[in-house]
This record gives sequence, C-alpha cells and structure tokens, in this order.
Amino acid sequence: MKRPRLTFLALAAIITMRISAQQSITVKDSMTQEPIAYTSVWFGDAAGGYTDESGKIEIPEGTARIRLSHICYETKTIPTDGISEFTVFLVPKTVNLREVNISAKAPKRIKTTIVGLMKEKTQTSHRGANGFEMALFVPYDSTWVESPYIHSILASLDYSTHWLTFTTIKTPIYATLRFDLRLPDGSTGAPRDESIINGGIIVQPNQRVGKDGVKITTPILFPKSGLFIVMEWITTAPVSESQNLIPALNMTLSTNENRTWNQKTFRGMDWMREQDEPIYQEESTREFYKDRIPCAKLGLEISR
Repeated sequence: MKRPRLTFLALAAIITMRISAQQSITVKDSMTQEPIAYTSVWFGDAAGGYTDESGKIEIPEGTARIRLSHICYETKTIPTDGISEFTVFLVPKTVNLREVNISAKAPKRIKTTIVGLMKEKTQTSHRGANGFEMALFVPYDSTWVESPYIHSILASLDYSTHWLTFTTIKTPIYATLRFDLRLPDGSTGAPRDESIINGGIIVQPNQRVGKDGVKITTPILFPKSGLFIVMEWITTAPVSESQNLIPALNMTLSTNENRTWNQKTFRGMDWMREQDEPIYQEESTREFYKDRIPCAKLGLEISR
C-alpha cells in the first residue's frame, strides 16, 4: 500500500506554520531604510525584547500585537498578521528643542564641577532588568551667573557578580546601556519621550563606565527647566523582564524630596516616582529603609 503524498498546499501550510512560529522582523527607518538597533518591542503580558544591531528581533509564537518604541522614532503598535515582508518601518520624530542650546564648539573650560548625586554615600543598589529605565532630575541652580555647559554623564555602577551565588541563574548577563538627557514634561514632571542628545549614548557590554563617565560629543548649555539623566538597561538575550542584569546602579537613601523616577517598558507602565513604587508602601520596606527612599547616583560634569 502506497503512502499518500503530501499535496503542495498541505506542504506549504506546514512550512508557513513553522515560519510563523519563529517569525522574526527587521525594524528600519522609513526615510533612510537603515536598520534601527535597540528598538524596544513589547509583546504584551510583561514580555518584550530589543532589536539587535541589525534591527532584527524574533517574535514569540502566539503574539497577537507588538508595540515598537525608540526614543528617536514615533511609537507604533501593529498586529503581527499585519507585518508585510517581515519588515516594519518607523517614522523619525520631529523634535522641537528650543529650550536647549547646543554649542558649535567646546567652550573654554574655566572651572569643572559635578552636579547630581555622585558624591552621596552608596547605601544600596538597583540591579538592572531588560527594558528598565532609571532617571534622576537635576534642577537648574538659580545661583549660576551663566548657564554651564554639560560635558559628561556620570553614573555610579556596580559590576560585581557575587550575588549570583544566591540565584538560580549563575551566568552573568552584561547589559548594553543607553544614557540620555531629557527635559521634564510640563504637566507630569516626568521625563519627556524626546532625547536632547540625538537618541542618547550607547555603551556596549564589553565597555565599563568609569569615574570619568560618558562623554557628550557636543557640549550643551544646561536648560533652565532642569533636565533628567536617564539610564536604560538593554539586552538582546532571551531573558525575562525580571531577570537581573549587570551592572547595578548604586543608590543613596534620602528623606528629602526624591527626584528619582523609573519606567518598566515591558510592563506597559508610564514613568513613576521612585517613592510611588508599591513596595515602598509596605510596612516592612519602610522599616528596612527607615522611611527613606533610594535615589539614583547619577550626575553630570559641567563647566562654567
């Protein structure tokens, strides 16, 4: 008895099912057609990932809709069955930054100083997670006679891995870091979804941020509205949103007004103040921190 042959249509259906189960897309700039690296892609249900340096990402089986976001592009939400030829194009943002003055050349450095919380005592740390952003608001100092120039973004980071001994995951995952500067939103006070340094500065996992921080290519005048220093953890490794990444960001504790905010990209949550985190409302947490709130040890090197 001969085995029935698979018809062409049946074979095509099987191939299609396999492709759809392992569907990958490439995200590109709608104007330049260039791939967009480190685009955040949210799959829903506290899951998501980032495109790699070629703009590619694999979409998990069963994902109905995806949301794509990048600081330099308009956010886009589409059904997965609406993806044409496995390519998604994002439209560049039109950003109006009249509040920010960019220097045509580096100013003569008369005096260098640091603003932010870099000099505060380290009392705890915040381990990174994929799609997690931490931000510190640095206000404009009214005593400045002239607006200072911003030269570098500073961060107090902990690259140690000893804590892995106490977890089920033993292999450390080093994150790509994105450092950015953003203006505050006039109504919410949260960081705007607009970069004032052309999409931020990427630090690869094989690089370490030292005491000199991350240099800004073109110095900018400190805006009188104040600004946010934003740090984002990124990995293209297939990890859950809750898995800790290296490095951790060192934190200090304060009872004063807290200017630290955070955002959890893959939970679909907007920016919130650190003190508004539900965990800090618990009595055991308040007792542990002695009614103080962790503040991000971020800063800026400025010259006047």
